[in-house]
Amino acid sequence: MVKETQTYINNYLIKQLPTATVFLNNNLEVTHVSDKFVDDFGLINDTIIGKRIDVLLNTMNEDCLKDFKANLMGNKSHTRCAHFITKDNQEKRFEWTNVPWYDENENIIGVIAQTEDVTKKVLNELKLEKLESLLTGKSEIAKIGTWEYDVEKNSLHWCDITRKIHEVPDDFVPNVDTGIDFYKNGFSRNTISMALNNALKNKTPWNEKLQIITATGKEKWVIASGKPIFNNDKLIGLLGTLQDINDSVLSQIKIKESEHLLKTLIDNLPMSVYIKDIESRKVLVNKAECDFAGVDDPKKLLGKNDFQIYDKKTAQGFRDEDLEVIQTLTPILSKETTCKAKDGSMATILIYKLPLLNAKNEIEGIVGMSLDITETRKTQRELKEKERNFKSIFNSSYQTAAILDVDGTLMEINDSALDIIKSTADKVIGKKFWETPWWPNEDNVKKGLKKDLKIALKGTTIRKEVTVLNQLQNRIPIDFSIKPIYNDNNQVVSLLAEGRIITDMVIARDKIKESELKFRTLYELSPVSFILFDFETGEILDINPSFKNTFGYKQRDIEKLDFWKFLNLEHKDEVQDKLLSKGTFGPFGKNLITKDGQELSVIVNKSLIVNKKGEKLVWTIIQDVSETEKKERQIREERRLLKTVIDNLPLNVYIKDGQSRKILVNKAECDYLNVKSATELLGKSDFDLYDKKVAQVSRDEDLNVMNSLKPILGVETTSKLKNGKVTTFLTSKIPLKGEDGNAYGLVGISLDISELKQKEEELRNLINITSLQNKKLLNFAHIVSHNLRSHSANFSMLLEFLVNEKNETEKLKLTNMLVGASDNMLETLENLNEVLAIGANPNTSKEPINLNRNITKIQQNLSVTLKNNNVEIINTIPDDVFVKAVPAYAESILMNFITNAVKYKSPERDPKIVLSTAKKGKYTVLSITDNGLGIDLKKYGDKLFGLYKTFHDHPDAKGFGLYMSKNQIEAMNGKITVSSKVGVGTTFNLYFNENN
Repeated sequence: MVKETQTYINNYLIKQLPTATVFLNNNLEVTHVSDKFVDDFGLINDTIIGKRIDVLLNTMNEDCLKDFKANLMGNKSHTRCAHFITKDNQEKRFEWTNVPWYDENENIIGVIAQTEDVTKKVLNELKLEKLESLLTGKSEIAKIGTWEYDVEKNSLHWCDITRKIHEVPDDFVPNVDTGIDFYKNGFSRNTISMALNNALKNKTPWNEKLQIITATGKEKWVIASGKPIFNNDKLIGLLGTLQDINDSVLSQIKIKESEHLLKTLIDNLPMSVYIKDIESRKVLVNKAECDFAGVDDPKKLLGKNDFQIYDKKTAQGFRDEDLEVIQTLTPILSKETTCKAKDGSMATILIYKLPLLNAKNEIEGIVGMSLDITETRKTQRELKEKERNFKSIFNSSYQTAAILDVDGTLMEINDSALDIIKSTADKVIGKKFWETPWWPNEDNVKKGLKKDLKIALKGTTIRKEVTVLNQLQNRIPIDFSIKPIYNDNNQVVSLLAEGRIITDMVIARDKIKESELKFRTLYELSPVSFILFDFETGEILDINPSFKNTFGYKQRDIEKLDFWKFLNLEHKDEVQDKLLSKGTFGPFGKNLITKDGQELSVIVNKSLIVNKKGEKLVWTIIQDVSETEKKERQIREERRLLKTVIDNLPLNVYIKDGQSRKILVNKAECDYLNVKSATELLGKSDFDLYDKKVAQVSRDEDLNVMNSLKPILGVETTSKLKNGKVTTFLTSKIPLKGEDGNAYGLVGISLDISELKQKEEELRNLINITSLQNKKLLNFAHIVSHNLRSHSANFSMLLEFLVNEKNETEKLKLTNMLVGASDNMLETLENLNEVLAIGANPNTSKEPINLNRNITKIQQNLSVTLKNNNVEIINTIPDDVFVKAVPAYAESILMNFITNAVKYKSPERDPKIVLSTAKKGKYTVLSITDNGLGIDLKKYGDKLFGLYKTFHDHPDAKGFGLYMSKNQIEAMNGKITVSSKVGVGTTFNLYFNENN
């Protein structure tokens, strides 16, 4: 009982063991097991006891069973490789610790095994192993080595990579001092020393980019890092890495240098370089682009598009180009365009734009380059212009010109040269100069040209007179030259051959020779004296025979004569000064004494010359004018007499030259043109003095006289000065003929007949007025005769009735009728008297009359009549309108037409009278419009203004008012027109003449 109780207790204790434990007998069957073991392996308690361990754990390998058997032999074992697959198919790894199980007698009765679940530990170790393997590979690639420093031992350990970086042998043992010594003296060594001290003293880690000098003497860039290691807050050492970054740093340096070189290159390119994104925003620009955009810092352009930099038109052009490249992926190459630069000037640029693609071949923007070729194009234009100018000058030159190569080949020829042989450039260019058609086909000519070319190639200009051939093979003399053309190195690179045709000069030269002969002949035979003498001494060097003959000197006398003394000049010094300063002196008059004492009047001229020896000589010309002066005095006297006669003639007299300019005028002409002196008129034409139209008529007359040589005699002409004065002349123009029979001018004579013409006009007007008055009187006589005859017949008949009538009542009626007839006859006589009064004084003067003032007066006089008839007067006449009229006539006319408008009003409406004015030429037109009965002009138009003509059945209509108004306005040189429509109204237009 005690034994069972003990077993129970043992089992209970074993079950609660914190370590997974299993007891196996010699058959490896389970006898005791802890709950921890059951749980770790996922077993069931009821099925464990008594079963072999390899049955329970069916995945147990042979190594574990061997360990158990060894345990039964008394050996301990420690196995780490055992693994187990759970029921849910998970793999677990266990670490087994087995010992033999002894009884109290030290007999082995089985095995006691303890297990530890090391699944996670094993997996972590595997991961760590994989990581270390990976890091080892990466470290090799990244050239990262490690190092460790043990503080207690003061030992430094480097890994293989660290040794490799330092290029030391495998058996090299580093320490702190040798490790520091590897760092480059200066910044790197100081930095690592400070970092190490800070880590040891202040527990501060470090990570620095430094340089080392390897054991082989190479400089390397490294990243050195380190950090302190602690155990229970105690520094036990340092742990760090060392990375070889030399290749990377050198690459970066090279990249930076390349980038700097590229940027320097781009910035110093003479063209703008930029990169834009797909929105055309600039992401890179060079200095040239900044300069073109007018900014001093690239940052002012980055992120901006062209619309923020340039004017709208320029920016839109750039954007369209960008879109074309972006959308088509086709570059724009060497596109020339014009745009407005930032400073407002127009620039010509050459554009290159290329698509910018990323690694996926997607468009990211554009690379742009533009070259400002404004100056280039300007220079090209200037060069073209210079070339055109050169060609123009070259070809328009009257001289022949050719450009030759150094071997004598013709390269350029101008039109003047080609014109000589009537050929074209393509037929001569490329030939040797001496083989061209200009030169005679003669050996001596060719040899001479070749020789001249050789001399010119040495820098000497050749000039000579030669002859060339024209297209007819005729010889033409030319002044020929060959000149060297140099390059910038002062080397002769071509020759300029020029020729000037001197046919005229050769002819002139021959003529000069001939003239010299003639001059010598004239010199010898001239009646004028020529003397050549020395300026300084007065010695006579040459004279012609005239001097001897005129002054009576012999040759032997002349050799002793001092010409200055002969001239007997009082102002010799002054004469010499003027000769020296101006080269000439004279002409001047002088009296000279001949050898025999006779005094002669002479004209002296002097001219200073310098001969080839530099000697000053004086040519003197002496002309004996004694007889000429005598004749001139006579002519002057005759002219004075003639001028006196002409100036006192009651006629305008003048002489004109061939251009109709006055070269002589008399006093009457001056008076007419209101000038004090004839000099004010001389040299002037009629266009300077008269109205343009009058001047042209006069010029046409002058030309007709001078061209036809036929005079104009007694023609009536009208002249109008520029001041408006009009004069009527009776004009005669007589041509002045020269020795060749042609007219060189004319003599004009004009008689002012303006007063005579005025008298003629007055007489003509008087005759016209008398004739008109006679016609009117005759017409008036007919009217008077008719009207008086009617009245007298009526009187006669009524008197006859009265004499024969017996009835008193009838007699009374007849008497009343006689009184009425008498009144009518008196009224007729009064009307006829008024008409006679209008015609009695045709020269009645007019004066300015204000229309509105007169109309207002008439309205006041007719106020009762106008009011009783409800008359509306609409007056649109401005207050400043005046007419020239006889006041009484004007008032009578206005009164008559206004009363007529009321008298002949329409019974259907109130009268309306509209008054207005207008200006027509020399007339002021007053229009009076009414809305009355109107007049049938087709029926009565020709009788409208007749005396006693009526056209309406109005009791007051007498037919006198219109007749009277028409006579009054015609007496003032005016007129009346009328327009009318029956039932609508009538408009009378009164034309007041503004002239007197």
